[in-house]
Amino acid sequence: MATIHYPLPMQSFNQSQFSSNSTSNAKFFGSNRPFVLLGHGWMLFTVAFLSLILYRIFYFFVFKDRPPKGLQLVPGPGSTIPYIGRVDIDPIAPWTSMKKWSDQFNGFFRLQACGEMHIWLGDNDIAQELYCKRAAIYSSRPEVAAVPGSDSQGQYLPLLEYGDHWRMQRKFAHTSLTLAYNNQYYGYINLEAKRFLFKLLQDPLDHFSQTDRFCGRVSTRLCYGSPHSAAAHCKNAAEFIPQISPSASGPITNILPFLAGLPEWLNPTKIPCRQRREREERLWTGLMRQVREEMEQGKAKVSYARSYFERKAAAADQDDRSFGFDDHEAAYAVGMLCTVAIFTIGGPLYCFFLAMTLHPEWQEKCRAEVDRVVGQNRIVELSDSPNLPILRACFKECIRWRPPVPLGVPRLVQDDDNYQGYFIPKGAVVHAIDLAIARDPNRYPDPETYNPGRWLEPEFPTYQEPLSVYPRLTGHHGFGRGRRMCPGIEITEAELLVACGSLLWAFTMKPNIGPNGQPQWPDSKAFTSNVIGGPLPFKFDLKVRDEQRKAKIEELYEQSRDLLEER
Repeated sequence: MATIHYPLPMQSFNQSQFSSNSTSNAKFFGSNRPFVLLGHGWMLFTVAFLSLILYRIFYFFVFKDRPPKGLQLVPGPGSTIPYIGRVDIDPIAPWTSMKKWSDQFNGFFRLQACGEMHIWLGDNDIAQELYCKRAAIYSSRPEVAAVPGSDSQGQYLPLLEYGDHWRMQRKFAHTSLTLAYNNQYYGYINLEAKRFLFKLLQDPLDHFSQTDRFCGRVSTRLCYGSPHSAAAHCKNAAEFIPQISPSASGPITNILPFLAGLPEWLNPTKIPCRQRREREERLWTGLMRQVREEMEQGKAKVSYARSYFERKAAAADQDDRSFGFDDHEAAYAVGMLCTVAIFTIGGPLYCFFLAMTLHPEWQEKCRAEVDRVVGQNRIVELSDSPNLPILRACFKECIRWRPPVPLGVPRLVQDDDNYQGYFIPKGAVVHAIDLAIARDPNRYPDPETYNPGRWLEPEFPTYQEPLSVYPRLTGHHGFGRGRRMCPGIEITEAELLVACGSLLWAFTMKPNIGPNGQPQWPDSKAFTSNVIGGPLPFKFDLKVRDEQRKAKIEELYEQSRDLLEER
């Protein structure tokens, strides 16, 4: 309660003075009435605030997520701190903690985090049941605390809630990617693979950044018709992915969501998130404006952005084929397609370097296949796919062995549900732990071992025929399932086929030799802690196979310089 400061010393304010001068006393108290009311106001505020906290605590422990009669809560490890939840989760590799609990609770368990229920699925059959057969309930997304409006503002397709924005942008993504697929991605992948090999030939130690740059240049060509903004998109992706990650790499707001309500001066981790979004908007809207100007000048190359403007113009002529959103949302629809394709493909591609270095026997098997199909005078092309089952098995096994999205992308439960007597409340967040699913010994015998043979040999449960078609990435759990299945599976497969096959055609990958003469094997578990990631940069010996390959790489690059638009 606020203190009221009196203008007279208390000892001079005696009973006789009070009773003998009632008029002046009335004036005295009347003049201080605002201070009295202020004191009562603070008292009421304090009482109300404490009451709200006590109510929230009482509600959380007594009523929140309380199952209906006849149902029970999903089992799980108890909280280490009430309300906050577990504080012993590995901050660098949280998927290892979830995999441990998944094993303990048979692939289905519950964790509480800051008053929010999280359901974790480490069993493929349960994930299939909920995400596919009950898609109407399990197809939305929760808001990412560090990115306010991520689920509702029409900016990031993979993070959007299930609604109109998602449906419109999903249609746009499907239309754009299908058109590109039908046109062999306009030759962009093969073109950029030639540059990728040349840059690695120039500086074989720069393999990490060149991997991302290859994916970024393919993405920006597809989205805007030009590779010149690739560096800016790679930088934005490198900032965006950590900002949506609930791990050590991300802002603390994603771990403690209530911090999102604090102003920036109290929660300064909000500042870089806001600044990145402001730079991103300028980048994406500026590139869309540039494509529109190029179209007016008759210079625009084929791209997703050009397709949007062409569809918009057709709709204006009563064609009624508009995607349904405005130019601002279109800038985000195109920009997100560009951004998300960088690390989701770059991670598995860099993992291929790792797998080939650690497993020279598979490197030799795969290289022999590539040499037999391609010869010495060209790199791998998309049309070679039916004849390269070992190559397809090697990069598919990378995605299983070291999943690029090991925790999966969370989903928001849209209605109360009953799964085999267990209560899953509306508002709960559900995660399919891809690492746990990829370690199912019944589906993947000896799951810790990198073994592409599991996709090629009939004795394995994952084998499919014919090998001219299988193995394929389509249908693999690493790309999600149901309505939220990744729309970019085909382009991922296309980029990996050309890039991985061409790398084997051009180079050898071996461990460095230490001072003691022994191989220095890279750590296969040294991965980024981001929600979408891949191996951390590691050292290995990347060498061109022979002088003939070296000359051919240089020749292919020189022949393509004009198309590569090198500045």
